Amino acid sequence: MPYYLDLKRKELDSYLKTIQKAVYQPVGELEITAWITPEPVSYERRESGKKLTLKVGQKWGDLFDCGWFHFTGRIPGCAAGKKVVLLLDINGEMCVVDRQGQPLCGLTNGSSVYDYTLGQPGKKVLPITDAARENEIVDVWADAGCNDLFGTLCKDGTIELASIAICNEAMRGLSYDFEVLADFLKILPENTARYHQILHALHQATLLLNDYTEAEAAQARQILAPVLSKKNGDASLSISAVGHSHMDLAWLWPIRETIRKGARTFATVLQMMDRYPNYIFGASQPQLYQWMKDHYPSLYQRILEKVAQGRWEVQGGMWVEADTNVTGGEALIRQFLYGKRFFRREFGIDLKNLWLPDVFGYSGALPQIMKKCGVDYFMTQKLSWSETNRFPHHTFMWEGIDGTEVLTHMLPEETYNSPVLPWGLQKAETVFCDKGISDRCLLLFGIGDGGGGPGQEHLERLARCRDLAGLPTIE
Repeated sequence: MPYYLDLKRKELDSYLKTIQKAVYQPVGELEITAWITPEPVSYERRESGKKLTLKVGQKWGDLFDCGWFHFTGRIPGCAAGKKVVLLLDINGEMCVVDRQGQPLCGLTNGSSVYDYTLGQPGKKVLPITDAARENEIVDVWADAGCNDLFGTLCKDGTIELASIAICNEAMRGLSYDFEVLADFLKILPENTARYHQILHALHQATLLLNDYTEAEAAQARQILAPVLSKKNGDASLSISAVGHSHMDLAWLWPIRETIRKGARTFATVLQMMDRYPNYIFGASQPQLYQWMKDHYPSLYQRILEKVAQGRWEVQGGMWVEADTNVTGGEALIRQFLYGKRFFRREFGIDLKNLWLPDVFGYSGALPQIMKKCGVDYFMTQKLSWSETNRFPHHTFMWEGIDGTEVLTHMLPEETYNSPVLPWGLQKAETVFCDKGISDRCLLLFGIGDGGGGPGQEHLERLARCRDLAGLPTIE
């Protein structure tokens, strides 16, 4: 490898960070007013709490405090005709609402506790307009919780970010082009032509980036386009990718916060579906759907529409993702009874799968209970986290204590929070124990546990990786 390319390879992460910083150009600060309460209050009572006028850097609450935030401002002349977004981070979780108080999307602080090998958990960008007008009024309401995804108080509950920004679309596209290809290099053999062609293209692209302007970004994307457009031949392994947000209904936060996490997550899903026509999302647990129906009926109606369109997949035959070791047989049967009944009544679907991505162990009676409840398939993955024993299969027939068998699949990537980056796709193929007899496996992408679901970064990466030469094909 030429010495200059070897040097360039070591600098790619630094270039990527600089590109990412250039995507959004702040052009104005927002005024922030908040009304703080110890428990959530309705949109109609949003101004009933303790009123605070806030600035970036100021504290607004303690752990699990609630607040209605009002962000206001005017778009400056320099942003006229440009795509404009708001950058919002209160070191907590927010649900942005419309003029009727109905959920539009969820936003999450970037400082949240998370496994950063899977990417960044934060959702801080709120699209406002594709063609701004000078002095156009910005007026946004958001229902907030002073906690991160995992029930932690981050940075003492201070405002991190509240600004109007221009979104540089060419730079945004370049950031994902560059990220996917730079990550791809980390798993490609260095002696292959594919590796050298990608590295050379990245090198040529960086030579164009001096001032990190939109024009430079557009030229750099043209350089990267040929290596990004190389497709696979006949696939030996196809990965089915489903957007997901496994949510613990009761864990590190109050139950009332689980309900709001559901609204934030599902509102974000619906917003992303409008922006990405090929996006398919799935969620389990009728209890979560029932909460949406009870507390956010307008949001629930939109979910019903997406299910009917085939855009939203309902998963898992149980009422919740239940423990199966402590739970008795009768209780497990009733999980299926109430779960399947709910999905039939609400969606007209008789679910045939059990969905337990995060359960700690499995009763040997489950196959028999599943079959007798009309459930034929099982998806899980927590077993792969054992520090002692390596389970030898990912797709297999699980035989219960009475001899009943159910077809079972464990996620080869060993996470339900896939970032949809080349290293994770390669891991799925490399680790998949049964790829000799099965040419298909499942991948779940998005932010789970504490909710949030897929962000634009997951869907942008998916678009670039779905048929990229050298990686498994994704559907």
